[in-house]
Amino acid sequence: MELTKMTMKEVKDYLQKNNTVIIPIGATEEHSEALPLGTDTITAECMAIEVGKLTNRVVAPTISAGNCHSITYAFPGTISLSPKTLTSVIVDYLKSLYKHGFRRFLFVNGHGGNVAPIRCAIDEVAPIFKNSRFAVGSWWRFEELAELYDSAGHAGRGEVSMMLYLTPELVHKEWFTKEEKKLPRYFVSEDLVSEITETGIISDNQNGSAELGKALFEKAVSVYVSMIEELEK
Repeated sequence: MELTKMTMKEVKDYLQKNNTVIIPIGATEEHSEALPLGTDTITAECMAIEVGKLTNRVVAPTISAGNCHSITYAFPGTISLSPKTLTSVIVDYLKSLYKHGFRRFLFVNGHGGNVAPIRCAIDEVAPIFKNSRFAVGSWWRFEELAELYDSAGHAGRGEVSMMLYLTPELVHKEWFTKEEKKLPRYFVSEDLVSEITETGIISDNQNGSAELGKALFEKAVSVYVSMIEELEK
């Protein structure tokens, strides 16, 4: 059930039986020349909607602009909300949903730069909300997916595979490449982004497949379903 497609009556009826809501959050940022800017948003939204279908839970509107102030902000097309702004957006999302009766919140996150703002938002509302639980899942971090692939680089094999499975028409295979640079153990200012990547890929190659994407998607969805079950215990 997608919140934007429900009527007010349907929301009220749902809240009589359940108070869980799924919140997909992604980004609009470069994903090399081969993948669309909405890769993080598309994957998060597709996962959230599938989880909603399997669990009969409400899916909130996707937050499609994330915190991309580091690295990818230097590349064309990226739209970034500052960490402070994104935290405020998430806080307002949570307060709105809480006001009307939602108490169990699952974030289906598709972008690494969102992790800290999500946590900060939860920390901000935790002292004022009552009887509420929060869960955050970033699919590429799930241990359950480690057996399927050994790479979690940006715009690399995992995301290529996911997009080949979900929206193959948006993937430009003829522009596939790889990034030879290894990810250093430090952060850089924007003028030094080339130390991290020159292709928009971060420490990975793009040798993906729709078959791998299907396996990753289905396994990630199963993890999110288990997170809902734990939230509702």
